Amino acid sequence: MALAPMERLLAALQSLSLDPETAAAERVAPLLYFGALEGAGPALRKAYYESAARNLLLFEALDELTAALAARGVRPVLLKGADFARHLYPSAALRPMSDLDLWVSPEEVARAESALASLGYRPGVPEMTPGLARAIRHARLYVGGARGDVAIDLHWSLVGHDTDRRAPSLDWFRERCVASRASRLDATASLLYLAAHMKLQHYDERLPLIWLSDFYLLSLQPDVEWEALFTAARSFHWEAALAATAADVSARLGLELPSPLAAYARTASMVVPEHKGGPERAWNELSTLSFRGRAALLKAYLFPSPSYVRFRYRPRPVWTWPLCYPVRWARLLASAASLAVKPRRSRPLLGESP
Repeated sequence: MALAPMERLLAALQSLSLDPETAAAERVAPLLYFGALEGAGPALRKAYYESAARNLLLFEALDELTAALAARGVRPVLLKGADFARHLYPSAALRPMSDLDLWVSPEEVARAESALASLGYRPGVPEMTPGLARAIRHARLYVGGARGDVAIDLHWSLVGHDTDRRAPSLDWFRERCVASRASRLDATASLLYLAAHMKLQHYDERLPLIWLSDFYLLSLQPDVEWEALFTAARSFHWEAALAATAADVSARLGLELPSPLAAYARTASMVVPEHKGGPERAWNELSTLSFRGRAALLKAYLFPSPSYVRFRYRPRPVWTWPLCYPVRWARLLASAASLAVKPRRSRPLLGESP
């Protein structure tokens, strides 16, 4: 990768004058250390070496898991940080990772879960109802491993389950995989997926600068196919997500994007929902699902499993867990009432064409 894009990114991050605590929260502290080197303070130096150590641990776990998957005939596709750290940045330490994102086909999920279990991984949280993740989600988090503190986000889809109208054509992404022991998406597919990840899944959060940095560096890869990118965005109704992400990079980092993408961001609609959480996010999730998906999620909201209730509410004493159900129903009713009095908002980023 040419140094010029990295130099421009480092200059843009330095111009923001982030304090070490903010830089760490935005996950760009290692990049700022790399840009300053001898002039960097101890906090940035510490963040860099912590990122280097953490990523080394994660990549060792990835090698171990890849071998276990291969033994079961499963070849995963690396997503996001597990791919970008090695292919976008001069050093893997510059791209902090909290977990490893692996995508397998739906037919391979059972074998992948078997491989994870054989290495000591377990689900990160109980499901609200058994099988809910496979019924309506696109991924499930597993934690543990031989070292005890590795997190694996196992994907069988990308954005939304096949019951979700935000979901793309997985065949298109599969066709754009770069084959290797652990395959990865090419730059065109990664750019579109990253935009959707940020604006369709994390639309109600403030996006960390490291994600915008990933997007910027991806956009400058020489193998990006712009027409294929824009055609796929239209096909999946992801135009708003792509345009809004490009606008965020320009606004928050002050960086100039490649001319095709900059022009696209100026012309495409990019209505973004207000940052919300809790009840409104739950409603948004329900609104994107098919009837079958909504029924499964509503059942889970109303009648979660006892193991989930104990995990979610931590009742004391433990035997009082049945009392959590009426409390939960009362909160759901209050949330529904609060949503009912709010004006309806158009949310094209949730999968609708504007």
